[in-house]
Amino acid sequence: MAFFYFGKSRIFLPRLLGSFILLLAVVMFVVSSGHMFDSWDAMSKYPACVSQIGTQTNQVAMLQYLDCKDSLYNITGLQLRPDQPRITERQFTITLLLPIAELLFWAAIFVLGLFLYKTRVVKPDFAESDLKKPAARHFKKKGKK
Repeated sequence: MAFFYFGKSRIFLPRLLGSFILLLAVVMFVVSSGHMFDSWDAMSKYPACVSQIGTQTNQVAMLQYLDCKDSLYNITGLQLRPDQPRITERQFTITLLLPIAELLFWAAIFVLGLFLYKTRVVKPDFAESDLKKPAARHFKKKGKK
């Protein structure tokens, strides 16, 4: 069996590994869900950021537009062309797929960790019952004459 002795106690290695995987999966699930919500928020607020600029063409408006684009790129990784003031539906969908995929990946790792954590050492019933029975005698006792 896969046991590890720590001091005087015996630790089942798959269960220990499963507990570490569960902890890691929960932490990364929270991180990736935060990334997903940040991406959604940045992409949904981008049109409002660009609409505040209006139709001005001065240098201040260009700096505000570049600030909106840079913040969108830093949060989501979505790079817009210089002549593209709006996000297309395809870009919106594809940009959100990566954080959703990360979230589902860590959910699957959580399930794997749960499988490892719930493993037990199974002893067959016949092995346990054979140990309790006394050994069979293969010879006959001779009686006294």
